[in-house]
Amino acid sequence: MKDQDEAITQTVLTFAQPVLVGLPKPCSKEQFAGVMRTVLTVWNAVVKDGLDGGEKHETAVLATIAAAPKPVQLMVKRLIKRKKTKFAEFDQVIGQHWVHEQGGEVLFGCEAAVVEPPAPSAVPFKLK
Repeated sequence: MKDQDEAITQTVLTFAQPVLVGLPKPCSKEQFAGVMRTVLTVWNAVVKDGLDGGEKHETAVLATIAAAPKPVQLMVKRLIKRKKTKFAEFDQVIGQHWVHEQGGEVLFGCEAAVVEPPAPSAVPFKLK
């Protein structure tokens, strides 16, 4: 794993810590992977909204979990707030990620994706 991938992996795991402490001990690879999918979905939604200058991705995440149990909704809302307040300076979208099991231990890694900022709006003009 590259140094920058190790750094973003550690940052994401630190971001996810409040959720990860609630997992059963030991937790299965599937349980860990499910939680990390939610964590990364929230992370990427907030980052993309920051790049786009809106809240459409956050709104979509919240709409997706509207029928979920209240504890799940609360967890997601807390993750959104945590990303915006304590991890706001990290503006990298997470692309690839993986969860492996090795020697009875669950391992996680991720890579930052390269995201182009949105193109400026075209303003029509007339040539004289």
